[in-house]
Amino acid sequence: MPRLRSPFADWTRDWTLLAAAVAGVGVFFGVQLTLFNNFIVERLDIEARELGWVESLREIPGFLNAFFVALMIRMAPSLVAAAALAIMGLGLMAYADVGSVPALILYSLVWSVGFHCWLPMEATLALRFSPAGGKGRWLGQLRAIGSIAMLVTIGACMLLLDLVNYEGMYLLAGGATVLGGAVLIFASRGHAEVEEKGFVLKRRYGLYYLLQFLEGCRRQIFTTFAVFALVKVHGMPVKTTITLLLINQVLVTLTAPAVGRLVDLLGERRMLTIGYALLSLVFVGYGLIDHRPTLYVLYCLDNLLFMSGIALTTYINKIALAEDLKPTLSMGVTMNHFAAVAVPLLFGTAWHFFGHRVIFLTAAVLALLSTVASQWVDPVKSAGPASGDREIPDSGG
Repeated sequence: MPRLRSPFADWTRDWTLLAAAVAGVGVFFGVQLTLFNNFIVERLDIEARELGWVESLREIPGFLNAFFVALMIRMAPSLVAAAALAIMGLGLMAYADVGSVPALILYSLVWSVGFHCWLPMEATLALRFSPAGGKGRWLGQLRAIGSIAMLVTIGACMLLLDLVNYEGMYLLAGGATVLGGAVLIFASRGHAEVEEKGFVLKRRYGLYYLLQFLEGCRRQIFTTFAVFALVKVHGMPVKTTITLLLINQVLVTLTAPAVGRLVDLLGERRMLTIGYALLSLVFVGYGLIDHRPTLYVLYCLDNLLFMSGIALTTYINKIALAEDLKPTLSMGVTMNHFAAVAVPLLFGTAWHFFGHRVIFLTAAVLALLSTVASQWVDPVKSAGPASGDREIPDSGG
């Protein structure tokens, strides 16, 4: 009988360390995403407009992301990532002391600084530490690792919440995130093979910037208001929230590697087109339907479709000049957060005056605009693994 090949057979030491760090981030979001909405409603009795302020101010560090990376251009990405995760973890641990909306804003800003430094570093390290060829498969594998960590953490929330309360869960998750960053101290640092730039804004990457901007609008609407609507409007209790997130992460964990392989197989343009078109339908349903079980299904489907964003990373990896790649990834995060800073505040106000439905229907329109914009993704340059994947150059350290 043929021998089964271990899925870890091709893992290098650096990839293993990166996977451990990603798992730490998975623990962070396993607690933050699962408990946050019930926490702020039960403890602070927060309203949509106040939540809009919290989320809008929290996204400001993402707006400045490219400038953070420019300042740290001579540091090794692994060390920057380690520091970023330490800040993330400490910010989440501080949630144990939240007693007011201003305190929530302050501590959210702290962990947000770390998270938005981590985002381009994660993409940089993932492209650098993964083998040449089939980048989508490796990125999908990394998504699955984060999802498994979230899945285990959500299960821990279900078992431990009554025992340690919200405060205990925030302390445990923050500590795990700090530990995940600490392992990256031992990853390779290397020296630059090409001269890197701290800041890149070029016309040739304009489509990537546009798609990131639209993705920021849609994602922020969903992450800020989707579960909040289920809790505030539809009365979803915390145990149901945990169960929903648990089911969602099982689905994400099982499908993430397949999504990565589909990017390699079908190419970025097809994957983005399919993902954005289906997202528009999901948002229409979320805006018009009041049946809670159906909304649960739509929530899970939305999270699965957001994984098609892997295609944006592989797309820019194929079209960017080697010296432009890391700063362009960073600029993509910044473009994403031009929208993320304004959207929570604007749509929290819109919710107050017009109700929750209007914000999800607007998100559907934005998804349709993304579908149209994705038709300009070059099908030749991004037609799959044969189009010339390359290693990301090492950064200085």
